[in-house]
Amino acid sequence: MAEALPRYRLGPRSRRGLVAGWRGGQIVVVAVGLGIAVLILRSVGASAGAFLAFGVVGVFVAFAAWPVAGRSPEQWTPVVARYLVRRLGVGLKRRDALSGLELADVADAASGRQIGVVVDDVAHTWTAAMRVGGSGFALGDEVERSRRIAAWSGVLASSAREGGALHRLQWVVRCLPGGLEGLCSGGLSDRGIAARSYEALLERAAPVLWRHDVLVALSVRAEAAPGGRRSAEASRRIIDEVNALERRCLAAGLDVETILSRPELAAAIRDTATVSPGEPAGESRPFPLEIEEGWATIRTDASWHAVYWVADWPRSSVGTGFLLPLMLEGGLRRTIAVTMAPVAPLRAVRRAEHDRTSGVADAELRRRHGFAVTARARNEHEASTRRENELAEGHGAFRFTGYLSVSAGDEAGLEPACARLEQIAAQSQLELHRMYGAQQDGYSRVLPTGRGCA
Repeated sequence: MAEALPRYRLGPRSRRGLVAGWRGGQIVVVAVGLGIAVLILRSVGASAGAFLAFGVVGVFVAFAAWPVAGRSPEQWTPVVARYLVRRLGVGLKRRDALSGLELADVADAASGRQIGVVVDDVAHTWTAAMRVGGSGFALGDEVERSRRIAAWSGVLASSAREGGALHRLQWVVRCLPGGLEGLCSGGLSDRGIAARSYEALLERAAPVLWRHDVLVALSVRAEAAPGGRRSAEASRRIIDEVNALERRCLAAGLDVETILSRPELAAAIRDTATVSPGEPAGESRPFPLEIEEGWATIRTDASWHAVYWVADWPRSSVGTGFLLPLMLEGGLRRTIAVTMAPVAPLRAVRRAEHDRTSGVADAELRRRHGFAVTARARNEHEASTRRENELAEGHGAFRFTGYLSVSAGDEAGLEPACARLEQIAAQSQLELHRMYGAQQDGYSRVLPTGRGCA
């Protein structure tokens, strides 16, 4: 009898609030509406006052709960306010999302190599990255892919340890146009008609050649040293964590091609930002010189991007290849980034126990007041119970958030690319929400910076 292949459940995004699923902001908005309604009843009175008060309460409840593009107006308010402040620069110095980032070198005396790091003066983190590879994950069968996923799970479990220095773990997959470097040599045209035909074939195939680049980045906390000096403690932490992650990956059978140096890290950032062939690149300017943010897009130098966040992962159990449509589709320049925040084991257990008991209390409160327990609430409670069992079995706990960006050489070509990305994401059972009003923040999170998952 064939062995049953493993299935994976990611669990729903938690929407549990303070009271019966209502968030603190919603409760405040509705309380303000009720207060205004009471004032209207006292000042106007009679049936007109009651009608007006009822209308005011309805407006405030809709403001707190009615969904608009995946969020309620109460949730959109701070997003719109921050966007307007950035656009208008009201009383503040205008800053872009990358203004607090710079590249630096860290020397690993033990191995003699130079490690490139992204120094984030805003989040007070140092981030290093390594390029990882594999021997055809997509071409393997379910058993082989399951084995590799189990190996990666072991790496994650050992990273979420009590008192560890790891702040964020991030993996970034980039789909970039493939080049013909190394395939066409300058002397081919002198070797006869066969060589010239081969060269012409490669030139015709160039537009459909795409390569996939996989980076794993890790971040550590690094408070600024007095006088603006680089922290020696932060350097030691990033070196220790990079070497430890490399050893864990190798022990799990994962291929670590290289730990990125400063020039390699700069090139990786430029590859993500640059689309137009005429844009200059190089270590001297790894980040874009000019950033222009719109409500739904962002332009870096001469390239256009749109950034999404994964609002919901697959709600049903999936196999090992559920992301393959999103990963392998060619002809679309895109970046997929997942940022994970490790949770210490003791804290994770307490949180899981709290979520489970909170779910039971919410269900009881709804039952007493005549409200039905929704299927989403039941799924959240089941996910909490499952997470508590997994922690008891020794699995690591992470909070994680996914981001996707799609790029084009001009604004006209961006919207068709966005539509295509959304279709591919639907095949992978992902629910994407465009980061309206927060494109700058989203763009900084698809780079190997360790940002995200606040």
